Amino acid sequence: MSQSHALPHDAGVAGTSASAEDESAQKRRILNAVWQPFLQFKLLIWMLGSTALVALLLGAFLYVAFSDLIAVISGKQQASGYYGDMIEIQLVHVFRYCGALFVLYVLLLAAVCVAYTHRLIGPLRPFVRHVENMTAGDYESRVRLRKGDLNMYQEYADRLNELAAKLETDGLENEGKEKRAQETRLG
Repeated sequence: MSQSHALPHDAGVAGTSASAEDESAQKRRILNAVWQPFLQFKLLIWMLGSTALVALLLGAFLYVAFSDLIAVISGKQQASGYYGDMIEIQLVHVFRYCGALFVLYVLLLAAVCVAYTHRLIGPLRPFVRHVENMTAGDYESRVRLRKGDLNMYQEYADRLNELAAKLETDGLENEGKEKRAQETRLG
């Protein structure tokens, strides 16, 4: 039975169910808008966590290895002469430079993680839109990827576009058959 022959009661139920689906879709969109950006930072969080672990282990190793020098710097032992003072000054500079390099490393790591995950996760949105459109009956919809997206997604986009084209032509053929059948019944 086509939708044009639906009873008025069915139309009211369908309208209520459509509004409930729209409301559910709106909630999903809001939830995705809030949580989806955090997906891009998941790799960054793992990388920063592993970097922090390595930094702590390296710091512990260096503390044990240079405990005598650290005792001089912290004032627990007296530096012996000119060389002790020079070592103390140089270690202060080394710690400053290491801290600056670590901050630069974190910023560079964040930029690389965001850029790479953007290339991985970004193309999924056109696929989702395309499937939503096809589910709604819009077979003219096509997946259009950005220029910098990974090539592996292009194969899937081409396959989905072929499917949409096939469904579109099948739908047009079915509409033509229905029209001819109605004309023969009426004529």
